[in-house]
Amino acid sequence: MKIPAFELFLHEMIPLAKAMGVGVEISDEHSLTLTAPKEQNKNSLNTAFGGSLVSIATLAGYGVVWELMKHEDGATDKIEWRIVVKESRAAYRRPVLGDLRAICERPAKAAVEEFKAALSRYGKAKLKLKASVVENGHTAVDVTAAFVVSR
Repeated sequence: MKIPAFELFLHEMIPLAKAMGVGVEISDEHSLTLTAPKEQNKNSLNTAFGGSLVSIATLAGYGVVWELMKHEDGATDKIEWRIVVKESRAAYRRPVLGDLRAICERPAKAAVEEFKAALSRYGKAKLKLKASVVENGHTAVDVTAAFVVSR
């Protein structure tokens, strides 16, 4: 089975993601879903550690932006842009008892067009995304974050 490019990037460039055991479960036109085993991300209460929950949700948002830039017209294998988190907010709603699963929906076409126009005009742009950690159909954590891309 071929390992998704974003997963390879995470494990090579973001050591925390590798230590957490983060993997790509689904990457399609609608969303990006990342998973990680509870065993590597548990706390003293034997539930998922809050830092791991916000990390995997943030990585899901980061991945949506990374894949957007990777598929940008004219993109090469050489990374010519930087992605950073400018701000984020997490709302913890319930504990996660099992493995971690974060889902970030892809932004609407209009938001992507506005983002790309700003990037082209100014050399940097901001994209706001929401990612959720879910378990058994229930949202455990919501993370909203603004990602900035610059050339």
